[in-house]
Amino acid sequence: MSDKRNNCIILMVEAPTPENVDAGLKAAFGEERASHINLDLLQNAYKLAKNFSNSMLLLSFAPSQRHPDLTWLDIEDPGFLEAKRKNPEGRILDAFKLAFNTGAKKALLLSHLSPKVPAEWLSQTFDSINEKTIALGLNDDKSVYIAGLTLNNLKLLEGLSFSSPKISEDLAEKAKKNKLSVFALPESFAVKSEETLRKWLDAREAAPSPFLKLPDAAPAPAAQTASRQEEKKHSRRGHKNPLQQPALPDPEQKL
Repeated sequence: MSDKRNNCIILMVEAPTPENVDAGLKAAFGEERASHINLDLLQNAYKLAKNFSNSMLLLSFAPSQRHPDLTWLDIEDPGFLEAKRKNPEGRILDAFKLAFNTGAKKALLLSHLSPKVPAEWLSQTFDSINEKTIALGLNDDKSVYIAGLTLNNLKLLEGLSFSSPKISEDLAEKAKKNKLSVFALPESFAVKSEETLRKWLDAREAAPSPFLKLPDAAPAPAAQTASRQEEKKHSRRGHKNPLQQPALPDPEQKL
């Protein structure tokens, strides 16, 4: 068995509709804007996991009539584990079980809400976890962006909710009771506010996202506006290859 088959990255995927967006995102950005930001974050996490060459990728997704596959995420349609249980805890356990049943020796759950996770941290996770050690990556608000473990330690996830503000404490406590060590990854952050959204976008090398809310600017005279627009065509840094934001599927479109 190759090294790639020994490792598995699990990503929970939700259809790009407002009702499936994280409640914290909707509270911070409003329903429509949160839907775009959520899709942007999801595509970012998918790209990271897909391009990581030393693991399998398992996508947990609940198909619907409007979204029967994942061509909206990847035109090549990567396939997925159909989520039978609606609650996140059940879906996560099912995904880990399938990962181990298909031959993986180590598996990690990756949160798409934490966009600043480099491939190096995925490698550190797989290198560190074993029968006596689990890996946790925490955000500055104590939410979890990575949880990595082996089959023998899957029982740690039973009865836990990853949406709980105490998830990191609960996992660490259960690990301690089972005489397990916890490998701590570097601290990161989850996108949950204008500040954290800007923190992510400012670190990106591409053009700013159109979903970032910018301060209102005083209107310029018509002549000055035209002049500045012409100037921007020739002098704006990074305009040659702008990163286009993915468009959400039309919620009114009928299949």
